[in-house]
Amino acid sequence: MAGSTLGGLAAALRRGRNVDGGWGYYAGKASRIEPTCWVALCLARAETLPTDASDDASRWLAARQRPDGFIGDGTAEPPNVGFNGLAALAVRNSAAWSSEGATRLINGLGRTKGLALKNDQDRQDNTLQGWPWIEESFSWVEPTAWCMLAMKISSALLPDRERAARIDEAERLLLDRMCQTGGWNYGNSNTLGRELSAHVPTTALALLALQDRRDHPSVRKSIEYLTRSRLAESAGMALSLTSICLRVYGVPAPDVNERLAALAQKHAFFGNLHIAAMALYSLTGPEHDVQDFRL
Repeated sequence: MAGSTLGGLAAALRRGRNVDGGWGYYAGKASRIEPTCWVALCLARAETLPTDASDDASRWLAARQRPDGFIGDGTAEPPNVGFNGLAALAVRNSAAWSSEGATRLINGLGRTKGLALKNDQDRQDNTLQGWPWIEESFSWVEPTAWCMLAMKISSALLPDRERAARIDEAERLLLDRMCQTGGWNYGNSNTLGRELSAHVPTTALALLALQDRRDHPSVRKSIEYLTRSRLAESAGMALSLTSICLRVYGVPAPDVNERLAALAQKHAFFGNLHIAAMALYSLTGPEHDVQDFRL
C-alpha cells in the first residue's frame, strides 16, 4: 500500500476538521455524526493520523449527547438511531467519553424498536422488531445491524436478560429478511411478490452483526455471496465495509483494498470526508486488524 495514498487521505481528514471539533461530509460543511464517528475510529487506530487530535471527534460526540442518551447533530431533526449505534462503537475506548455517557447511549438503543406491522402477502415476518433509522418508524437492515453490533460489543452495559431478548429478536429479523441469493437489501427481501436483490454494503454490515452466528446456514450462504460479489459495487463505502467484514471472517481479499486504494488515488472520493475516513480505516486494517468491529 503506497504511503502517499494513506497520507493523502489522512491529510484530507486533518484539513476537514471543523472549528467545533467535528467533521462534516465535506470540508466546510456542518459537523455530522456519521463522518465524525468514522474519523474517531481512524484517530484511535491509524498511525497515519496525528495524536494531538486523537479525542477531538469523541469530544464532539460527547458534547452532543442528549438526556435520553442519544447523540444529536445539533439540528431539529430526530436522532439517527443507526448512526448512534455506530457512535457506540466509535467512542467506547475513548478517554473523552464517560462510562455514564456510554451506558446512557446503550440504554437508549436498548429501549428503541422499529414498529411492528401486520404481516401481508410478502415473504417475511413484519411483526419482528429491529431498529429503525428514526424512532417510531419501520425496522431497516442497516440500523438494525449497527445497533445489534453495538449491543453485542457493549455487553456489560445492559442487564443480561434485556440484552439477550433484544439481540435475539434482531437476529431473527435479519435472518428472516435475507435475500434468496444470500445477502441483504436495505429493508425487505421481497415486496409485492417480487424478490429483491442483495447489495454489497448492507450485506457486509449485516454479516458483521452476525459474526458470532457464522455457522448458521444463512450466514454461510451470505458470506459466500459477499466473497463472490466483493468487487461488484466499486464504490468507497461498499469496498470499505467489505474489506472490514471479510477481514473479520478471515477471508483473504487483497483485491478489495487494491480497488479501494485505486479509487483513493484516482479521485480521493471527490472530497467526501466520510468515505475517506472509512477507506483509511479499511486500508490500515493490517495495523489494527479492525478490532473495533470484532466481538
